[in-house]
Amino acid sequence: MKSFLLFCLLAVDTLSINALLYDRKKPVSTGDLRVLTTAKIYSNLAEIIQPLGKLPLEFSTEDWNDIRADSVTLVGSNLTITQQTITEKKKSLNNAQVYVRAPSSSNAKTEFVKATIVDEKRNLVKIIDKDITKEPIFFTAQSDHIVYENEPPQTKYYVNFTYDTTDAVYLSYLRSNLNWKTRYQLNLFEETKPVTLISMADIRNDGESKIDIENAELLGGDINLQMHGQHRFQYSQMTYQTVSFDAASGPAGPAGSQNKLSVGQGEEVAGLYVFTINQPFSIEAKTNHLLPMFRPRVTVERYNSISKYFIVAGNSSGKGERSYRLVSDRFLSGGNCVIREFDRLVGETTLPDLAAKNKHDFSIGQDADIVYKENVGLISTFSSNISTSIYGARQTRTQSTYDINLTLKNYKKNRSAKVEYQQQFAGQTVKLFKPNPVFTQDGSTVKATLTLAADEEKSVTYKIEVVN
Repeated sequence: MKSFLLFCLLAVDTLSINALLYDRKKPVSTGDLRVLTTAKIYSNLAEIIQPLGKLPLEFSTEDWNDIRADSVTLVGSNLTITQQTITEKKKSLNNAQVYVRAPSSSNAKTEFVKATIVDEKRNLVKIIDKDITKEPIFFTAQSDHIVYENEPPQTKYYVNFTYDTTDAVYLSYLRSNLNWKTRYQLNLFEETKPVTLISMADIRNDGESKIDIENAELLGGDINLQMHGQHRFQYSQMTYQTVSFDAASGPAGPAGSQNKLSVGQGEEVAGLYVFTINQPFSIEAKTNHLLPMFRPRVTVERYNSISKYFIVAGNSSGKGERSYRLVSDRFLSGGNCVIREFDRLVGETTLPDLAAKNKHDFSIGQDADIVYKENVGLISTFSSNISTSIYGARQTRTQSTYDINLTLKNYKKNRSAKVEYQQQFAGQTVKLFKPNPVFTQDGSTVKATLTLAADEEKSVTYKIEVVN
């Protein structure tokens, strides 16, 4: 008997699971705005594309608050929209029967009487209070003094279209409660071990309800899309080119299976990068859903940077910055990056959108072991008047020559350090005196790269001419 019961339970479970899988493959109607057929997700919003349901389309206030009104449109093959209307509607409460606190009520004794709403905007009600008069009286009630017999009707929004086409038609709109960003973790070890950069797609549902997504793309790059339109959308005769929509693949399998949910490598489209998610998935309300992305091959050069602006002659000192130069073999979408060295958190930074093989330098904090002292000595200065091409005016130019002595000290007892120094000068012209085996000039910036052995101190000097 027990075996028979167990067989029956297994059969019911199997039928239930098959039914769920079958339902996932049914066409999605816009009657349920929490089931998204195609979602193209950006950093601040998402474009939703769904088969067009029965017109007019009905949106609750909750859904409409997340939708950019002027983005609601139709797309399809050779489609011409001839008219569109967006209407806000709410069933009136006028003449509805409610209960209100009687005017004769006191703080000690509260009494509610039956009333009729005359003007819901002003909360104007009509009652008969026998303690006052036998005739109906009118007064404006406080909102919290009104008790409803039934739940008050909510505002709803209706979108309607007239259009001409012979092919399938899809609804498209932007919504703000679905977005994504990239999260990175950069792991650094000894120089002989490869660097690893782990990337995760962080998809956020800010809405109040669960969202089921059949087909999704994540878009990265500099995208100028805003949630709020600059003007009201006005429709005239419009024709749309062919738009194709790939059918969603089957439901995701258990962890470790071949159907494991993941994000694709990314393809360049019109200066942006598109990452495709290979399976349908769901995101609960107020939830961050993290998915593994590609694992790029990266190289990272570690160094200490000293970057400063030249101000006046005199002495200055400071510490080097712990800096990194990162190069990836593929496009990286912008996002927050946490850095670990030798299995310890050492800082974080924000990576920009970074093209493949393009170098990105960043610093995450000072290195107390790398100290510099700089002494600037004024050698000579003189001024002269020159004529300009502007109305024959004469201007004064001051030419100054400086000797700059830089002393670097590596206080690390068992490790060498690479230091990259640069100082930027402000002037009409800047000239580095040569020959100088250590320093080079790049525009108005003087640069040098030095390697300090453990516990080594090194002094170097250069001469510069600045004309202001």
